[in-house]
Parts: sequence; structure tokens; C-alpha cells
Amino acid sequence: MSSNHSEQRPLTNGDRLSAKPERYPLTGISVLVVGAGVGGIMTALECWRNGHDVRILERSSGPVGTGDFFTIGFSAVKAFRNWPQLAKENEELAYDPWIAFYKHTGEMVLPPGPMSWDAGAAEVKDRPKRIYRHHRPKVYRMLLAQLERLGVQPEFGQRAIDYYEDSTTGKGGVVLDNGSRLEADVVVAADGLGTKSFSLVVGRKVAARSSGYAIFRTAYPVEYALADPQVAERFKLLDNGQSVNEIWMGPDMHMFVWRSKDLMSWLITHKDNGLATESWQDSTKIEDVLKYTATVPGWPEIMNRTIRTTPKDGIIDWKLMWRDPQPQWASPRGRVLQLGDAAHTFIPSSGNGATQAIEDAVSLATCLRLGGEDNVPDAVKVHVKLRYDRVSCCQKIGFANQETYHNADRAAAVTNASGLKPKHGSWIWKHDPEQYALENYEKVVHCLETGEEWMNTNIPPGYKPRPWSIDELSVLKEQGKPIELDGDWS
Repeated sequence: MSSNHSEQRPLTNGDRLSAKPERYPLTGISVLVVGAGVGGIMTALECWRNGHDVRILERSSGPVGTGDFFTIGFSAVKAFRNWPQLAKENEELAYDPWIAFYKHTGEMVLPPGPMSWDAGAAEVKDRPKRIYRHHRPKVYRMLLAQLERLGVQPEFGQRAIDYYEDSTTGKGGVVLDNGSRLEADVVVAADGLGTKSFSLVVGRKVAARSSGYAIFRTAYPVEYALADPQVAERFKLLDNGQSVNEIWMGPDMHMFVWRSKDLMSWLITHKDNGLATESWQDSTKIEDVLKYTATVPGWPEIMNRTIRTTPKDGIIDWKLMWRDPQPQWASPRGRVLQLGDAAHTFIPSSGNGATQAIEDAVSLATCLRLGGEDNVPDAVKVHVKLRYDRVSCCQKIGFANQETYHNADRAAAVTNASGLKPKHGSWIWKHDPEQYALENYEKVVHCLETGEEWMNTNIPPGYKPRPWSIDELSVLKEQGKPIELDGDWS
């Protein structure tokens, strides 16, 4: 193994008024990205910036403007520093709500306050000053516009049905539903939970399974909610103009409800009754949600009124699907690589799905540049080594957060925010995926060559990675035992 690490020239910030970043010299590496979601577009952007030749496919017939909210963590926001226009728009578009905690009966547990980030004494000055909560349609348009400014146009209506790699040509490939076959030095399967890449990557189909939960979710213009005087009174902005994201904790369920200046959003995580789907196009009736809330003891009428303000066909019952963490993200010859949800699923309470997909994109593009055209398979191996342990930890956080939210009585006994707020330790927000790849690429190459064990430092201090599964966590839940987080996750 070898790399082009020593041959790289420093990257400058370029013209900060330009919509394009400084680009590294062309590497000669061709990258075909399958899937134009957040992870896929960021992969295309970062690969372009790192000097690779990029092409991106998307199965949808055109840009998808559906979805509600997700958070982009500070470690992923760092990627925008190299994209002047994205950095500007991210600050303008992202919401920064305060957070409050309630029992499912409407009883306040902790009052509104700004999102706080775990930090040691020496890290306080560096911790994020705000949260970046995004409306998916807006941030999707933001990323898509940046891609188009580079002259890279997503090719819509291209559905992947199979993946392959050719040992003779040293290429990866994808088979489309129209029978055509496209190849590149690296094919990135960023096509979500339904990816067809598993047969090649792990040698068998690995179907996603239900996590046991689903989520009623919606976001709509706030005017609909404010038309009900009682809802308008209940969800007023604070005196300082700040909006509040309320987390309601109940018996094996939890809800996020948030009124911003322009949008109303609520999400209820509940036991999967078999009716949920994995489509933004399959709507659920308001009456079906109210049938569920009628089963939650002490559920307040004001929340039912809020649910009734949702526009017709505006609610999705989204099945939360899951695959256990698995370290094999790349095909045997390293020419096809899974990324984002295709490689690692997240439940929403992790607050990490989009963040880790963006980190994936930055890491992969950097590793390919450091490895160079002659070392693409090795670069892919290094990328996976750098990413797997960290992602597995972030996945586990989702279940730990959900465990807290689904035990309202225990939560009500907590008297400070540190016991309730989502876990965002400094090991999460301080991470810089590009810098981590730069600092560790050669070290991982050495371990791959010598067989030495590689130990990541982008995980909780003191944590020793080990395999885990959702079944293991389910047994702990049935036994009334908490999810153990060894090491320092704060």
C-alpha cells in the first residue's frame, strides 16, 4: 500500500465571496454516486472539491421536496467552511430552538432553555454556540443548488437494481432498471435503506427489519395551527422571540412538538402496529393518530387539538427500520461502498443520521484523495476503518435517548437538564472528519499492512468497541435494565 499524502498541496479557503471553493488538483478518480439525498449530494460535492470526477444518479423522477426536520451536528457543519455559499445559507436557513421537557400528560419537567453541549472545562470555549435544526426541503434545495453551481446535474429517474465490480477493469458498477450498466473507479451506494448493494458487499441480502417503532411525523405552515385560538395560546413564542422544541416523554412513546415562526411540526414515536410504511408519499389520517393518542393515559386535549390542525394528507406514519451495525461497508475489491443509511441506520432520537452521512462524505472524499488513483481500494478500506466504530456509537445513542424518553416517571424525577437532554458529548461535536482522515490515513495504512490493531480516537474516551444488536438492547429493556454506555460519553 502507498498513498499520495505527501504530494498534496495545502487547501486554501479560496475566494470567500465565490460560490465555489478552492479545488484540489484532479486525481483521475471517477466516482459514481447512487442516491441524491443529503449524504449523496454531500459526497458528490466533497468528491468534486477533492479533485475527483463525479456523476450522481437518483431514482426519483425529480427533486424531492417532502420531509420535515433533522439536525445537522457541529461536526458536519464544519464541512461547510470550505463552501462559502453553503456556510452562509446554513446560518440563514437553520433554526435554533430552545428545548423543554414534559411528561405525556402535559406536566412540565424542565422549563425552556438553550441547547447545551457537553464539554470538559478546557472545551467550554470551543463548544457550539447554537443548534442547526433544518427543514429538509429547504436544506435539500440548498445542497442541490450548490451542486448545480458546479455544473454537476443529478440524473433523475435512474433506479439501481444491482451492483457489481469487475476485476479485469478495476471498476465498480451499477445495473439500472432500464438494463443499462454504469461503471466508475468507485460506486457509492447512497441509496438508503432499500439499497441493493448488500448481495455484493456482504455476500447476501440483508433485509432491514422493524425497530419495533414507527413515527407519526409532519411539518406544515404555522398559520394552520394558529387558526385554533387555544393552540395559538399554548404554543406562543417566548418573550425573547425564541421558539421551543418540546420533548414529551411517555409510556413507551415520546413526542417532539415545535412551533417555529413559520412552521408547526410534531412527531410521535410509538410502537409499530404494522401499518407504518417507508414512504413520504403514504399519508395517514388524523383520525388514526387520534385513535393512538386515545390509548395514552392522561393525554391532554390540547395536543389532540394541535394534531387536528394538520392539513389533510399531511401526516406520515414512518416505519423505523433497522439493520444492526456491521463493519463491512465495501465490496471485496473495494470498488462499491455503502454510505449513509445504506451503511448504517439511525433512529431519530439519535439526532445523528444526517450528521454521520455528511461525515461519511467528507471522510471518503479525503481518503480517496490521499490514496490516489492507484490505491482506491486501500483508500476505501481506510475510510471504513476510520468511520465504523464512531458510527456504531452514534447509533447506540439513539436507543439510550429513546430509553430515557419512554420512561416518564423516571424522567420526572430528574432535576437537571443533564439527565434528560439528548447525549451530545464533546467526542461528537469536536470531531472534524477531514482533519481526522488527514491525521490518521497513514497510520491506518500501516495497521492494514502489518496486521496491527487500529484504535480509533473519535469515539467516547475509555470505550472499547464491541459488536451489539437491537435484540440485545430489547432484552435489557424487557429485564428493566438500562443500556450500558461504557466509557465517558459526556
